[in-house]
Amino acid sequence: MSELFNDPMFMYAIAFVIFIGLAYRFARKPMLGVIDAEIIKIRDELEQARKLRADAESMMADYKVRQKEAFAQAEAIISSAKEEAERLKVNAEAELKNSLARHEQQATDRIRVAEAEALTEVRTAAIDMAMEMARKTLTSQMDETAAGKLIDQAIADLPKKAASKAEAA
Repeated sequence: MSELFNDPMFMYAIAFVIFIGLAYRFARKPMLGVIDAEIIKIRDELEQARKLRADAESMMADYKVRQKEAFAQAEAIISSAKEEAERLKVNAEAELKNSLARHEQQATDRIRVAEAEALTEVRTAAIDMAMEMARKTLTSQMDETAAGKLIDQAIADLPKKAASKAEAA
């Protein structure tokens, strides 16, 4: 056995067993305390992580609800804008039709007035020409006595012709 005590490996083994025994006896409680403290710390962190996750999930659910509400509002706004645009389009088309009808009526009225003025001018010119031709014809073919009778007759017919023109107008 003395050989065993002389063997350095044996001595190392005995020293190691003594060290483990002393470490178990004196260092066990502090080491377990450190390990227990770490376990408690990890449990607290896990609990805090669970709470944070629950908070994040509730916030996410809240944001999803808000997002759905925002999408619904956006759809309502878009729908309202489309309806408003359609209403404005219908109003603009109606105003355009009315405006075109007014312009057409004004153009038709101007054409009627222009036709009436042209007809009056043509009649006036025809009457003037006829009067000029009648005057030339009468002056070349008539003597003074016949001219006097015609003038007297025309003067007598003036009130009748004025009355008939007033009724025609």
